[in-house]
Amino acid sequence: MNKFFSQRGLTLVELMVAASIGLTTMTIGLRFVIQTLKTYQYETGKLLINRDIRKFTGQMIDDATYANSFKIYDQISNLSRATGYAVASGGSADPTSANYLGYSTDLAVTAPANPVDVNFPGTEDLDSGLAGAVLVFVYNTNGDNTIINQLIIYYRPITTTPGGTTGTNSATVSDRITTLRRLVVTIPSSAQTAGIMKLLPYIQASTNGRAIFDYVDGQANDEVPTGTTNRSNKMFYNLNTTSILVRGRIYENYTGQRIVKSTYNFTVTPRG
Repeated sequence: MNKFFSQRGLTLVELMVAASIGLTTMTIGLRFVIQTLKTYQYETGKLLINRDIRKFTGQMIDDATYANSFKIYDQISNLSRATGYAVASGGSADPTSANYLGYSTDLAVTAPANPVDVNFPGTEDLDSGLAGAVLVFVYNTNGDNTIINQLIIYYRPITTTPGGTTGTNSATVSDRITTLRRLVVTIPSSAQTAGIMKLLPYIQASTNGRAIFDYVDGQANDEVPTGTTNRSNKMFYNLNTTSILVRGRIYENYTGQRIVKSTYNFTVTPRG
């Protein structure tokens, strides 16, 4: 046999070098694919957030346009009717029911403790220059403020524990993030003259209303006032008792690895 036709196989060292080069190439390629997918998912998350913000802004502008007035409360515990309040005779305790008639007695008007204390939540609405986690749009019949035919309530189902260091006032962002919900309360004609303090519903965390965003952190007044931890990280700011400044941050953990977030800021004014 001609020696020029003899064949020589690869050595172990050559096989190891070739395998190493192939593995390195595959690793680089895989990292590129993973990074591309992460970027795609992150950008998709941003687009979804921007879409949801536009939808939410349009919804709230419509709600404000047809509202006659508004009220802002510190947190949902301010509207608690857990004890001592009876539903109006023949009515339903569910504010989404067509038979919601409100309560037989007014919600007592008391100022919230400062700093916030759930034992003394207060029921007084917030004055100009203060921010809260509950916004109530009030709708009257033919402009008559003694006749209320509807309430639309935006709220974050979060409360602050005694001492004012948790809930909306927590220094930890994850402790302040919760859903933003929208609750429509339609008042039957037989109860429309009952007055706002009878008609305000007992808001039971996430059991009432439709979720607008799953993860929201209030940004209307993110600073901590001197000497108190009260009213920080709320979402609705009372602007001269004529308008509402809405400011928050939406989080979308769309990729499971990179948190997508976007801050929105706009003002709405009821027609009065």
